[in-house]
Amino acid sequence: MLSRLGVIGDVHCESKTLGRVLDALETMGVDAILCVGDLVDGPGDADSTLAVLEARGVQCVAGNHERWFLDGEKRSVDNATHEINEVSRTFIESLPRGRRYATPRGTALLCHGVGDDDEAWLKPGTRGYALQDIPTLRELMLDENIQFMIGGHTHERMVRVFPGLTILNAGTIHRNFEQTFMVSDFGAMRVGFYSAAEANMGELIEEVELPTPGPVD
Repeated sequence: MLSRLGVIGDVHCESKTLGRVLDALETMGVDAILCVGDLVDGPGDADSTLAVLEARGVQCVAGNHERWFLDGEKRSVDNATHEINEVSRTFIESLPRGRRYATPRGTALLCHGVGDDDEAWLKPGTRGYALQDIPTLRELMLDENIQFMIGGHTHERMVRVFPGLTILNAGTIHRNFEQTFMVSDFGAMRVGFYSAAEANMGELIEEVELPTPGPVD
């Protein structure tokens, strides 16, 4: 059972920032370090990024950019990764789309988008019909075996509660966005968001309550 989790959002080849974030997390007393995927397609070096994740034991899932890379799709995206070495390829081919973790307050699912949909666009302001367009969200809300979901994809940090499900998003360490990472404490029921920017690495941006999932309708 894991109580205190360090979480890194979408990485996008930011190997140097990744190394600094991992150094910071290793001083924060976390039980494990997780990553929501989208490791490739970015301004840095993909092989270095993947090597750091593997060498330092970060527990990752695959994002849509890993799927696109392996399928040879959307190679016209900005800073697309076109080639990686065989060790890197083996690493991303081994990544699952989801991982489950037992916490003191229930089971947490690590994924990229929302459940099996790695391109689901769930942001703090997503409402109404846009929520209905995410069928995997309803599936997770009704799944009695999952109480928390840790996802990414949108590059926006978030804590949001739904009936039957609380969703967390660490944001991203991509240089073109607010660079953040997250520590989720399921014992204290608190979530801390920290800066991943080089000038402010590890500074607390915001600490909020980790809400328990609401009752299912």
